[in-house]
Amino acid sequence: ILLLNVILYFKNYRNTSPIVFKIFSLYLLLTFIILSVSIYLWSQGKQNLHLSHFYFLTQFITLSLFYRSLFLAHQKKWVNLVMVLVIITLIIQYSIKPSLFFNFNILEIFLTSFPLVVYSIVHLYNSLSRKGQFMYVNAGILIYLTTSTLIFILGDYLASERSDLIRKIWYLNKVLYIGYLVLILMEWKNYSQPVKSKS
Repeated sequence: ILLLNVILYFKNYRNTSPIVFKIFSLYLLLTFIILSVSIYLWSQGKQNLHLSHFYFLTQFITLSLFYRSLFLAHQKKWVNLVMVLVIITLIIQYSIKPSLFFNFNILEIFLTSFPLVVYSIVHLYNSLSRKGQFMYVNAGILIYLTTSTLIFILGDYLASERSDLIRKIWYLNKVLYIGYLVLILMEWKNYSQPVKSKS
């Protein structure tokens, strides 16, 4: 589903003028690349946990830019500030403790995910007084990131346990991610309508 979304969004990439559409398309492409490398390493029996850091940071930067392009002028400044603070904080943290690169970094997960959840709520609020854009995507981010952030914060514990409950929690995360991808696909269908009508 992720590959299908990448193909469809990039199919409309050149024909779509809004920068917000292009940023989100880039987010999908980078996510697909990181997950593909992760799956390849796992299939070769190699450690792939370090790629989670690239995933969370890439997701944070691209989706922050995505929301920044949707926000009002004064809200854009807050997004800029949060991006700078988060990146500086993580640089300092990894400089002090490089070993975190090979573990689940709870602070990183929280700092790169929680702002996105807040942005999705802000965008929902903004949409009450004006026509909202990317509402399916926004709903997916709000639902999926809220749940998955908690799951990944518990990542070290969940990775070390093998009970049925733990397997069900990871399975729930997969189901929610598929739901998120389906909402992204529904967004493309909505977004592609105006493009098709012009031809």
